[in-house]
Amino acid sequence: MASNQRENARKEKQLNKERKVRIIIWAALIIIVVVLAIMRVAEIDFSSVKSRISGAGLAVGANADVYPYELDSSSGVEMSFVNDKIVALTDSSCKVINPPDAKELYSFSCGYANPVMTSAGKFLFTIDQGGTRFRLDNTAENVYESATEERILCGDVSKNGNVIYATRSSNNKIKLIVMNNSLKKLVEFRVKDGYLLAVAIDASGKRFAYATVTSEKAKPVTTLHTYNIGDTKPKATFKYSESNVIDLQYTSSGELYYVGDESVHLIKSQKKDVEVFAHDKAHTVTFNYTNDGELIYVYSKYTDANENFVTYINSNGKVKTTIEVSQKPKYVSATNDICVLFTDKIVTYSMTKGTEKQRFKCDDSVSSASKLSSKIFVTRNQLIDVLDDED
Repeated sequence: MASNQRENARKEKQLNKERKVRIIIWAALIIIVVVLAIMRVAEIDFSSVKSRISGAGLAVGANADVYPYELDSSSGVEMSFVNDKIVALTDSSCKVINPPDAKELYSFSCGYANPVMTSAGKFLFTIDQGGTRFRLDNTAENVYESATEERILCGDVSKNGNVIYATRSSNNKIKLIVMNNSLKKLVEFRVKDGYLLAVAIDASGKRFAYATVTSEKAKPVTTLHTYNIGDTKPKATFKYSESNVIDLQYTSSGELYYVGDESVHLIKSQKKDVEVFAHDKAHTVTFNYTNDGELIYVYSKYTDANENFVTYINSNGKVKTTIEVSQKPKYVSATNDICVLFTDKIVTYSMTKGTEKQRFKCDDSVSSASKLSSKIFVTRNQLIDVLDDED
């Protein structure tokens, strides 16, 4: 009898527990239904809520009410993305902006006559090109600001905060300097083989390169030197006849792009030249780089051609994607997709397949366009704006 009583008591206890669980479940369901009903009445955008919660898609939830975002500028704005934050450089200031709500996270006034910025990792390196001042910041604070006695020509920054810059004295002597983020000079020497136009430093801050231009038989010749920090002599030297250097850029894996006015090369391991486009086979229209420093290059086969080609050139020097377009692009960028700006529209393409994905209308006032998540961020005059509507 006692055993039956204990068994009945156990069953009654189990039933009571199950009743409580059912009550809790039904209560939770009722609350969810009420909340959903309230949100539906209030016309809350569920996809917007989801995008704001998802850390991988912050830009999807960009609040259209805060755009266009106006900046203090008399000559327009240059926009870039650093660690999924907008960096807006004007002729008077730099602002780091959170894309979803346009909240200013960090800013500084530089007062440079001709500010030019490069970035890597979290670091921003700003020079007064033609002036004597320069500064290193990250996306949250200033690291240092300094000045030279000679005029600054160009500069670049690595992910560890090492910087490279070149200066020109009053008697046209050119000096190249590499320093760490404590202003300690790691490299310093005079450049003697021409006028220096471009410098680059790799992500690790351990490799660098520079290019000079001279004239031979009334035609330009660019000489490219690659160095490893600690070496007294170049790792390699390359000469490109009838070529003007436009830019140098290291990939995240340490390979170096040489972009000329009519050619493209890739330097592997600081010493092996891979010819991507030979001289006069590609007339440079515009170009940009991916987050990994790989090249997105737009060219035509001859000057002022209507047919242009948008290419993705990987860090092995291989042309992986080619997209033929019938208009001359004004600007190109590449985050998750290739984004091409024309005078009257913006078109995005798959980076690997080259297929068209989106198309947006715009006018000629738009000066740059970049895709972040599903949004297109553009600059026009002194504004940063967001495009939502496709054609």
